Amino acid sequence: MWNYKQRRCLFTLLGHLDYIRTTVFHHEYPWILSCSDDQTIRIWNWQARTVICVLTGHNHYVRGPTHSVNSLCIVDCIAVDCIVVDRRSYA
Repeated sequence: MWNYKQRRCLFTLLGHLDYIRTTVFHHEYPWILSCSDDQTIRIWNWQARTVICVLTGHNHYVRGPTHSVNSLCIVDCIAVDCIVVDRRSYA
């Protein structure tokens, strides 16, 4: 997490085992979705600086997660597969 005005790193969230493709902030909760070439999506609580959940099941890198409009699901699709996860299973 960077403070762009001060141009300094505030903290680092560690866990992915390969390149991180995308990060997405949740509009309401203190969550970040990160997706990686390690074929996982990680859900982070950036305030607590901890991982909430690691979502597995992809057969290829993950590159485009998003929260559903009602925040009940996470959807990720790439050319190879598509996974939908019910948020209530980890929150």
